[in-house]
Amino acid sequence: MKVRLRLAALGALLVAASVPAAAADRIVQLKPGNAGPDIDALPQIVDPVDEAERKINAAVKRIDAHVRKAAQTCKQEGGKYASWDRSVQTPMRGPRFLSYVINDSSSCGGPHPNNSTTAIVYDLTTGAPVDWTTLLPPALTGKVALEAQADGTRMVALSSKRLHNLYLQAYRPKTGKSAEDADDKECREAVTETFSGEPPAMTVWPDAETGGLAVAFDLVHAVQACADTVVIPTATLRREGVQALLADAIDAAHAKRP
Repeated sequence: MKVRLRLAALGALLVAASVPAAAADRIVQLKPGNAGPDIDALPQIVDPVDEAERKINAAVKRIDAHVRKAAQTCKQEGGKYASWDRSVQTPMRGPRFLSYVINDSSSCGGPHPNNSTTAIVYDLTTGAPVDWTTLLPPALTGKVALEAQADGTRMVALSSKRLHNLYLQAYRPKTGKSAEDADDKECREAVTETFSGEPPAMTVWPDAETGGLAVAFDLVHAVQACADTVVIPTATLRREGVQALLADAIDAAHAKRP
């Protein structure tokens, strides 16, 4: 009997060893797909190894269901000229964090298309969306709110004067060439002054390619072309007091980029 128990225990250990000891430390593989014509689905994790990854796959399926329903409503309201386009990028696929960036352009009968960018970031250890208040200092989170998106889902947005200032510091730096600087002047004014002194509702996500925290926010249609994404490097993030867990994960992911 004791021999059988020892063998059973050994078998359990071998099975456990076949699963990564720290699944969240790996770079996950993702499978792209479509949620409808011209609508990217949020890529799912291939062969999820734990409950956290299965939870993420279930969550992104629900987001895809939201946009399918929204696109159907858009078609009903806008008729044959209605359209909904969605592109999805995954700028960080581990370790620890998986980020999705969602760009929507919808035309449902109004005078011009509605364009928006949002992001959702999952913690690969829990399968839940990250709580930015545990990763960023209060000065960078500011006021945290859930903002309704084009498809009706609600995503986290941060309204922080300090975060907005860091964005402005890196936004379209002056080149010293008068023609280029003149072209960018209107945009610099738009991202600085549109909000009457109050910080905009910003969406953020870790970006492995550039090695930092990406920051974006939407602008009115007339100056939508000015809505650049700006990346704050990890060196700056560390000086600002972000949790080492976040900065270290971004640096690790950046080092693993091909």
